Amino acid sequence: MEMYIWNTVIVLSKIVFYVGFACIAGYTFFRQIFENNESHTNAVIANLTWTRTYIVMALIANITWFFASTGAMAEEGIQGAIDADILAIMWDSSVGTGALLRALGLVTAIIALALRFKLAVNSYLKQSALMLSLLILAYSFTLLGHISELGTIEKGLLILHVLVMAWWFGALLPLKQACHQLSYAELHLLMESFGKQASFTLSLLLVAGLWLVIQLVGSLDALISSSYGQILLFKLALVVSILALAAKHKLILVPQLKNSQGREALSKSISIEMVVAFAILSVTAGLTSVVGPAN
Repeated sequence: MEMYIWNTVIVLSKIVFYVGFACIAGYTFFRQIFENNESHTNAVIANLTWTRTYIVMALIANITWFFASTGAMAEEGIQGAIDADILAIMWDSSVGTGALLRALGLVTAIIALALRFKLAVNSYLKQSALMLSLLILAYSFTLLGHISELGTIEKGLLILHVLVMAWWFGALLPLKQACHQLSYAELHLLMESFGKQASFTLSLLLVAGLWLVIQLVGSLDALISSSYGQILLFKLALVVSILALAAKHKLILVPQLKNSQGREALSKSISIEMVVAFAILSVTAGLTSVVGPAN
């Protein structure tokens, strides 16, 4: 019973961390959508507020994940999660290193967002701090789970994979806000630019993801017959569906913006994309916590 509870807590805490990671990426790469125009002050404040909130939640989730992992290792209740000997063992393991790096990355982002930057050079420092935060958080993924047993190339591909994922999923809320804040001309220009960037970055995401799947699963038979492979296929189906939504945006909804149409349809479609993205993050949390390649 304890293991079921701990596994549930581990998965939920990972989901919250993933969302926080994506929010940092979204703010880092897309905050200029509103900051370059004084008429969007309310959107800037709202964007900063929810980003700070999710990062703090991710930090709390990271701490919760560490103690839940300790409890799962001890195979006991709360007493096992706070056992000094088990905590020391976990802290000296890759779990402890991963938790420490994630805390460092999240705190770096919190500090960057808490300080006020008015001069151009200070704004550059803020952007640099946020980028450093993203790199630290992305690197932490290579220390945990099944990928930690693979080589340097695979770890590099994982870093690329999670950074692109965070960039894409983190863009969704700012883009949805833009649907209600920007003029049709501004929105069309933004979505066209995002579509061009996404065409390249999503190709990297797919190539890196497929290569990692091959390395982890090993064969087509294992992909089809194992529990791990079947859940991966389900995740792949979700990815295909979100790619279909992205294609719909690029080919149908965005061109309509030229004629001052399609704003609401685009906003609703992005909302659906956000739901699918959350489902992908949830499945990923389960794959990296409860189900392994051995299954």
